[in-house]
Amino acid sequence: MKINEENFIEQLKYKNEAALEYVMRTYGGLVKSVVYRYLRQLTVYEEDCINEIFYAVWEHTESFIPEKGSFANWIAGVARFKALDYLRRYSRQMSEEHIEDNIIEISSDMRAGDDREPYTGSDSEYLSEEMEKMLASLNDIDRELFKRLYIEEQQMQEVSHDMQMERPVIYNRLSRARKKLRKLYGKEA
Repeated sequence: MKINEENFIEQLKYKNEAALEYVMRTYGGLVKSVVYRYLRQLTVYEEDCINEIFYAVWEHTESFIPEKGSFANWIAGVARFKALDYLRRYSRQMSEEHIEDNIIEISSDMRAGDDREPYTGSDSEYLSEEMEKMLASLNDIDRELFKRLYIEEQQMQEVSHDMQMERPVIYNRLSRARKKLRKLYGKEA
């Protein structure tokens, strides 16, 4: 059977490998560009992330609902979430390594007879203070959305239900809030 635009989704659901190959050929550029957008500084993770995206498509094709949008939009969303997962994992890893480096640096300073008081706070406290300062520039609703989705990593469905807001409204509010933070604090926000 020849796989084409009309039958590839159905064939993916039947676990036809030719359909997955079709998706990789047809949507591979889109997936790669989304991954690059989020992981451009972490090129060593790009290939693994892309592989995970296509595996997720293979395993969860049934979650694609054509009435809600195009396959291209759906796979781009899957790619975005996977890339953000990689970014979060890398950030946690770097945070842990950075804390270990600081502990080693502090203990070596103390052994060297340094008469300065070592910094006893943690990086997470500093980041929390910095984050609180940034989030304070947002209104109450946007601040709550940011905390729930990005810090507590709650699911969008749960946040939408708890705050009695439609998902598109939440996405719009988050987008405007991110733009505001970028304008106030630069690209890092």
